[in-house]
Amino acid sequence: MTRTKKTKIAIAVCSLLACQIAIASDESDVFSLGEIVVSEQAGVRDIAIHNTMTQAQIELVGAKTAAEALDYIPGVHTAQSSKGEKYITIQGFEQDKILVLLDGVPYYETNYGQLDLNQISASIIAKIEVTKGASSVLYGPNGMGGVVNIITKKGQEGISGDLEASIGQMGQNNESASISLGKNGFSLFATVDHRGRDSMRMSNDYEPVLSDVKDKYGDLPKQMIVEDGDKRENSSYDSTNIWVRGGYANENSEIFASVFNLDTERDLPYNTRNNKVFSDFSSFANISEYKDTGIDLSGLHRINDSLTLRALAYYHTHDDSYDSYDTPKKAVKLAVSHWSDYTGGGALFADMGLADWNNLSLSVNYKNDVHKKENTAYIDPDESYGYERSELDTVSFAAEDTMTFGALNVVAGIAWHKQTVIENSGIDADSENDDSDTFDPSLGASYTFDSAGMVYGSIAQKTRFATFSEMYDDTGARHDLKPERSTSYAFGWKNNFNNSWLNNIDIGAFYHDISDKIVAVYLPDPTDPDWDLEVNQNVGTSKFYGIEFSTLSQLSENINLSLDYSYTHARNESEDRESDYFRDIPKNSLTAMLNWHQPTLDIDSNLRVRYRTDILIDVDSDEWESDTLTIDMGVKKAFTPQFSAYVNLNNILDESHYEGYGQPNEGRSYEVGVKYSF
Repeated sequence: MTRTKKTKIAIAVCSLLACQIAIASDESDVFSLGEIVVSEQAGVRDIAIHNTMTQAQIELVGAKTAAEALDYIPGVHTAQSSKGEKYITIQGFEQDKILVLLDGVPYYETNYGQLDLNQISASIIAKIEVTKGASSVLYGPNGMGGVVNIITKKGQEGISGDLEASIGQMGQNNESASISLGKNGFSLFATVDHRGRDSMRMSNDYEPVLSDVKDKYGDLPKQMIVEDGDKRENSSYDSTNIWVRGGYANENSEIFASVFNLDTERDLPYNTRNNKVFSDFSSFANISEYKDTGIDLSGLHRINDSLTLRALAYYHTHDDSYDSYDTPKKAVKLAVSHWSDYTGGGALFADMGLADWNNLSLSVNYKNDVHKKENTAYIDPDESYGYERSELDTVSFAAEDTMTFGALNVVAGIAWHKQTVIENSGIDADSENDDSDTFDPSLGASYTFDSAGMVYGSIAQKTRFATFSEMYDDTGARHDLKPERSTSYAFGWKNNFNNSWLNNIDIGAFYHDISDKIVAVYLPDPTDPDWDLEVNQNVGTSKFYGIEFSTLSQLSENINLSLDYSYTHARNESEDRESDYFRDIPKNSLTAMLNWHQPTLDIDSNLRVRYRTDILIDVDSDEWESDTLTIDMGVKKAFTPQFSAYVNLNNILDESHYEGYGQPNEGRSYEVGVKYSF
């Protein structure tokens, strides 16, 4: 086993710091229709490990995207894929096994089941809700690892807005403008955001490594250095996002419409460990198009004091173009692979107050997924093909009952899910063999003591259906796969204290038992004895368990300290497994933040530390990051109530580590910005 990096526990302990501060947030600009679990059913949050990150907290850590913000939530770890996408893991689960929602609407592309979380600008986010384990059955399937609901802003009464701009090294720039309008129940919120850079600066401690190269087109060596440090090769980035929401609300009804266009063009930083080149595909590539567009409709009507109806409908598209080149120098374009996906669907909810102590919610969810792919090969036209279309439907019915008996809160839920494959790469599916369904029950309870806080516990079964990418092998042949299943347990205790040195504490433990896990099995290719086919099968099992621990301390009137720690034991127990471990899942994670306000000068500053240990980065070579340490700081000065300036210094120690397989992190960087609010 190869262990990279020196242990820096002493530095981390001396820094003595960690994450999320519990800052009170103004909820008036929160788009409440994006919350699937309403206030009457909020007891379901008390039976699971649940975290909320507010707009104030997001600004405090200097996050510019949803991915950057999520890395500060306990039990959540961000990494980067070989496609350059930022993704998350939660308590051992990868993002395609986590239900990521944008205002209650699933946010993913239909082939792999996940999207780049750097696409979502922090300028539109009002808060982020993360529920792990026994999340509400009302959300529907595909949330084995939990639910992340990114809730955006809405317009407020009057006229207000923000203008913000910042710059950094190597052409890094960020500009955003937003406006909020509201009068007599009508409101509008709109924002435009641009982010870009010429390249990414690497750490001075980065050490070049040899990449394995499989070249079936040219004559590249079997091993070569594709990244020598300093400026990250092929790392330019340009993204422009537009978000608009308008609607009307009165005492009994609300109706809103949202439209968005998230458009990115970027180079693809080369994988430092492994690359391959074929006549119609290459690891040396650019993402010439990465665009998400959509329209969402949301509504609510209170029939009476005991019955509220809610509804949402959506239509989202994803277009993705991958340009392959012959070498890292990109002298010859080999091919362009293009995806054109869409997801359309909706949900209905009925929230009923059956009694003072009993609230029942019913839901039905439906979505239709379509994935279309085409390939244009310039060197070998025989490898070109027109659009191949795949389609499936998913439907879900759920009921969730919340019962309150004094200090005891009990939540029981049941859901039925069904997925039906309609079309396989342009061929109609077999209606008798191409569907599967499951039941997901859940049960949890919490009890609040007079002066000893609250204890909670829950058990839930969760379903995750196969994605299109998992259904097909390398030859394009389709394989029937059962849904993955998990049984999740959680219990914990949280309490608020009057002591200044310890304001609150939150301790939670979790256990996940996963069966019918979809894993890749390599079988001999009958047409090529030197090549193996990758086929996905339901032969995997795994177990994840651990603890999460959070505290907040008000050390003085103007200084506070928060600490978050999580321990994750993630093991692969599948037969014929390559490894007992999973990539990109830290065993220990400590995040801390010290915040200081200087009232005389009206300056806010913070020091942030993130420390991770035992992260597997390469299964084949069994290479690990023994530990990673990132120290950041920020300073913000308010010159007037409307105008402020800030400086953020990231990775102050210029530490070098991998944040995904073959993906080195960014070195020391800075950001200088100004913000004007009106």
